[in-house]
Amino acid sequence: MKGRGIIFQTVAVLLGVVAVAFANVPAPTEDGSDPYAGMYYVWYALIAIVLAWGVYDSFFRPVD
Repeated sequence: MKGRGIIFQTVAVLLGVVAVAFANVPAPTEDGSDPYAGMYYVWYALIAIVLAWGVYDSFFRPVD
């Protein structure tokens, strides 16, 4: 049960951080630039971490 609490707390903090980041996004500019462009790198990094963990888990971790 302790593990579920830690996972829930981690997800809650992550969602809270993302919500604050999206709340502080400026209004769209007249030149058409995307105000969410900075957040793309956060999501790309998260996807890269998940993919790297999947490759490690699939190919390099010893079988128990």
